[in-house]
Amino acid sequence: STPLMAKALGVSQKILWKLRKAEPSPFVAGQHYRFQGITTAAPIRWFPVETDEAFTSFARVDPSAIETMDGGAQ
Repeated sequence: STPLMAKALGVSQKILWKLRKAEPSPFVAGQHYRFQGITTAAPIRWFPVETDEAFTSFARVDPSAIETMDGGAQ
C-alpha cells in the first residue's frame, strides 16, 4: 500500500504521490506500481523491490541547475 511504501522509503505519502506524477518520475505504472481496481480512485499497490531500486537510483536535480526568472522587467 502507499502508506507502507512511503514508510519503507522514509518519505511521506504526499511526497510519494508527487514523485509518481512528476515529470520526470522515477516510477512507471506497471513496473513500480499498479492500480488495484479499474477506476481512477482505486488504491495503488506498489512493487517494493522495484520501487526501492527506482527511488534509490533516480538522478536528483541540483537546485542550482533549475532556471529561475531574474525578476528584471523588459
